[in-house]
Amino acid sequence: MKSSALARIALTASVLTGLLLLRETPGSAQGTLPQFNGPLSSQPLALSSDDAFLIVANPDLDTVSIFDVRNDRNRRLAQIPVQNEPNSVAFTPDTRTAYVANTVSGTVSVIRLNLSNGSIQRPTQHIKVGTEPHSLVMAPNGTKLYVANGRSHDVSVIDTATNTVVKTIAGVGLEPRGLAISNDGDQSDNDETLYVTNLLAAPIAGKLDGADDAKEGLVAVIATSTDTVTATVKINPIADTGFKATGDALARVAPGDPTVPANFTFTTGAYPNQLNGIAIKGNFAFIPNTGASPNGPVRFDVNTQSLLSVVNRVTNQDAGR
Repeated sequence: MKSSALARIALTASVLTGLLLLRETPGSAQGTLPQFNGPLSSQPLALSSDDAFLIVANPDLDTVSIFDVRNDRNRRLAQIPVQNEPNSVAFTPDTRTAYVANTVSGTVSVIRLNLSNGSIQRPTQHIKVGTEPHSLVMAPNGTKLYVANGRSHDVSVIDTATNTVVKTIAGVGLEPRGLAISNDGDQSDNDETLYVTNLLAAPIAGKLDGADDAKEGLVAVIATSTDTVTATVKINPIADTGFKATGDALARVAPGDPTVPANFTFTTGAYPNQLNGIAIKGNFAFIPNTGASPNGPVRFDVNTQSLLSVVNRVTNQDAGR
């Protein structure tokens, strides 16, 4: 069990990035290579497969920090310069390599490690990927690394044996951000499913711009057997957030006096926006996001909500509808 200090570190990072963090533990089958046990998500910090080491991205410092967290030591081993604005990190299952997505540089830094004897090398390789890579996630067995490139609107696939980009996946939508990959527990990374969130909501055809139900969230589904998009899940707006407004901008109803409770009579909806992260648990994927309610009047509990959308992974549909 990690100490409360480490728990606070993880919780702070998850709140800032909208991520749900799932614990990673090592597969320990006799005679098999190290692997992660359970699905993985893109994160600004990551634990090694044996829960012994923690790596953290420091975007304002252009560095990553590595901590020894065995037996509640919580001791920083190194702060390593990378390239510009690191935002996401991942270990290989054997903890001998760490990868860092550098958003401004458009690269993924490769850090060689031997943490059993404290050997940490500065990165000598920076893999060129797409424009503004913000997130990356390691496949369960460590053979492939997936990188979401926000401004080139694609996902790079890196072969970790050669540290080269072997494919660029198009058709994932605009501004891909959060990544999560399934884990069926076998020794192959070519039979998993990768989920990619689009950061911003997309307009719904026929809906009036500015309405609370005018947009929807999108999540691309990728089969790792072919590294192609097989489906796109639509995350629906919700009709009633439970909060009331005192007016309706689209209907040209001026807001009433907000100090009078009886004036709060207008139902507000919301659509999912800013889908920064995604995490898998069983047959469901969970997506924390900001619910946008653009139809006025402007008020903190009317125009934005904290939402958690859920995708049914069996049907590839919004589980809320």
